[in-house]
Amino acid sequence: ALVARGLSPDLPAMKAVGVREFAAHLAGETTLEQAIDATRQATRNYAKRQLTWFRNQTPGWTRI
Repeated sequence: ALVARGLSPDLPAMKAVGVREFAAHLAGETTLEQAIDATRQATRNYAKRQLTWFRNQTPGWTRI
């Protein structure tokens, strides 16, 4: 629905995990399986970035 509306790729909703990958599938650039695999990889990459950020936020915290 987002792609069909012709929304700009610069919008925050178009930058969500999986949107770019499935837009490529809908455009015929990738298969559904490739889009699913790419979305899974993008999700793992995002989770890793979150964990890295969180680890760097807690150096002064005391562990209980």
